[in-house]
Amino acid sequence: MKFLQNFLIFMIFLCNSLSADALPEYTLKAAYLYNFALLTDWPNMNKADDFNLCFFREDLGIASNALQNKVLHNQKLKVLTITTSEEAKDCQMLFIPKSEDKRGENIIQKLAGFPILLVTENSTISDAHIMIARDSHKLAFDVNLHTFKNTDLNVSSRLLKLARRVEP
Repeated sequence: MKFLQNFLIFMIFLCNSLSADALPEYTLKAAYLYNFALLTDWPNMNKADDFNLCFFREDLGIASNALQNKVLHNQKLKVLTITTSEEAKDCQMLFIPKSEDKRGENIIQKLAGFPILLVTENSTISDAHIMIARDSHKLAFDVNLHTFKNTDLNVSSRLLKLARRVEP
């Protein structure tokens, strides 16, 4: 397991150093999402359940399908596409695409305090835990620590070290 974790952290560094054009962007985003989940702990999560990685309204196509049934935190990873905040309450992680600004902000407000890792690529959504962004022809991400305070989520210091910016 330690080898797998180190390998995945290495892959984040590799993806960070490669041009975003070297691999399709959706493939890199899928790898980022997997690693965000790997480097976050859900202390009160029922380990008998699946790990639900949810996409709000649109997924990453074939890249998100590749994540289906992978193992994460000793759980089977299940990829779901959801359209409401009620559906999102069954998720451990929710990705909100750039195209969902108003609805994305609304769903994040409704999920405040729930142990759901909220990830977006929309810079206008301020209350997400992690924001993926394009930075000089590569993908990077920012972490908003303030949004973690009202959840039971624990973010790894290793993830924070990999972030482009960490907001207190």
